[in-house]
Amino acid sequence: MSIRYRPEIDGLRALAVLSVLVYHLKISLGGEVLFKGGFLGVDIFFVISGFLITRILIAEFERERRVSLAGFYLRRVRRIMPPLLLVMICSLPVAFFLLLPSEIERFAQSLMAALLFFSNFFWFFELKEYGAQSGLLQPFLHTWSLSIEEQFYLFFPAFMALVLPRMSRRGLLSVLVALFVVSLALSVATTQLRADFSFFSPVSRAWELLAGAIMAMIPARQQDGRGSVARIVQPLALVFLVGCMLTFDLAGLAHPGLPTVPVVLATCALIYCAGPGLIVTRLLSSGPMVWVGRLSYSLYLWHFPIFAFGRLSSVETPGAADMALWIALTFALSWIGYHIVETPFRRTLGSRAFALSMTGAVALVAGFYGLSERTTLLTQGRAAELAEIYGPNDFDNERLRDVSWTPLAQLAGGEEIGAWNAHEPSRNEATQLWFGDDARRNVLVVGNSHSKDMFNALYLNRALFPGYEFARFGLDGQFPAEQMQELTDAPNYKAADIILLAPRYNTEFETLLPPVIERMKADGKEVIVVGNTVEFISPGEQPIFDWYMLQYHGKGNLDRANEIAFGAQATQVRDRNARLRDLAGALGVTYLSRHDLICEDAAKTCAIATPEGMKTMYDYGHWTIEGAQHFGRVAAERNWLPVN
Repeated sequence: MSIRYRPEIDGLRALAVLSVLVYHLKISLGGEVLFKGGFLGVDIFFVISGFLITRILIAEFERERRVSLAGFYLRRVRRIMPPLLLVMICSLPVAFFLLLPSEIERFAQSLMAALLFFSNFFWFFELKEYGAQSGLLQPFLHTWSLSIEEQFYLFFPAFMALVLPRMSRRGLLSVLVALFVVSLALSVATTQLRADFSFFSPVSRAWELLAGAIMAMIPARQQDGRGSVARIVQPLALVFLVGCMLTFDLAGLAHPGLPTVPVVLATCALIYCAGPGLIVTRLLSSGPMVWVGRLSYSLYLWHFPIFAFGRLSSVETPGAADMALWIALTFALSWIGYHIVETPFRRTLGSRAFALSMTGAVALVAGFYGLSERTTLLTQGRAAELAEIYGPNDFDNERLRDVSWTPLAQLAGGEEIGAWNAHEPSRNEATQLWFGDDARRNVLVVGNSHSKDMFNALYLNRALFPGYEFARFGLDGQFPAEQMQELTDAPNYKAADIILLAPRYNTEFETLLPPVIERMKADGKEVIVVGNTVEFISPGEQPIFDWYMLQYHGKGNLDRANEIAFGAQATQVRDRNARLRDLAGALGVTYLSRHDLICEDAAKTCAIATPEGMKTMYDYGHWTIEGAQHFGRVAAERNWLPVN
């Protein structure tokens, strides 16, 4: 097999990378995200990669009668590492000046995860933690896909080197098809069980790379593209791909899995049916598309750090001018990097110079990581700057989030409690009795992370509620049957007089809640439904309190911030609470408004800052310790918790 340059594949790369760029901009048109299926560009890249690498391996075997694994991995290092290290090194000073201390540490860890090609697993564990910072603010999140490719190539070349001398082309094709089917089946099953893990799993993605490999195994004479079928299939495949990029929504899609299959097949069709006389091939082979395609690796590497740092540096929500600047900077740096690093390091730089350059670059990144892990040198300046703006408040919302779990952790007797298990009971909550034997009424607060906030408000102000004792039980908002059984078996539930339901209710609460309440009533419990907390839509990327502090450099009037917050309430929460109140009335149980603890509608103000000037929320609506203490005092002053 001879390898000829196919410009239409560069054009296909251009389509893939442009769709990813637009997707990550999150441009909203009429309430819809433009190219909301642009994430499929990564799947196109996987197919292309599998196709090209397999062609290279087969061509080498046909030429040399062997596959040199050392040669393969050296080519991969020359292809992958120089541009990646360039982007990392250029990102270091930006991170130093821009990121919070906790962000610096995670940023440095993400660099090492990307260098060692386990970024996909790193980000799975980072992002699955409840309340984790938005993925759009993580500069090297996008390297997860690069890690999946390299994990695939740890095994695939060795497999090909082993079987090519021992198996016919037809036999090898059959094996690849079998592996494709197995990987697809595992992908479907894993997505069904754990979609978040499947997204980052190399096993769930292998079939996409194998689809490209299968295309490479089909003899070239069958790919001339001159038949009438190819003239019909290629335009249909392109229209289908673009349509999927415009309409697919990751949130409601079992991806990767069966819905992804047509996308992969359409990509294969574009590769298989390409021919010089076809209009789609000519379009993909056009000068602008080929130019973007050749820059596609650099564009992919540069765009996400630029977008993330842009969002982190902006007090306001980024507008069209910001996004245009990000795109221009992405293309400019990609073009420069392609010519001064990517091409010479890949093709012309001598082995000794290459090794020295790579060693120095890796040492620089590793040194940054070491400083972030072992010292505070990288965080002192930014911390001091923010401390001046924030005064007595903590500027690090992740630290505030973690601190908000400390009352429960202390009550759990050494068991680790935190945001990571926000939707399930701790072992202590499920098995231990927290209530005493006195005559006070026992209140069990039940729900997800928002029940933690409600518990903190009551427990930290327990002296103001002398007729009550408080405990808490973590429960997923779907009220799953196994957790409900754990709840009813728990000593705190059996001893409770009042069940205070205080989760963040999901959209299905009108179906899920009635049987839960009826079961509790049948157990002789008084049930109180607590409405959703107020949620705020910030004018910027930071929570609304932080947006205000940064906007006015700590000089603003916090009473004015509370007034701004009133107008920034998420209206869908108000609507949901109204329906929740009606449902509670229909079920014959008490409804308590969390909204009334936070907002005063007559005064048109919501307390994102306490009267003492302390931050009450560390994100869209979760309460800080200071916020919980304040809202608990308000509850006590207003006799919010009824006494029967």
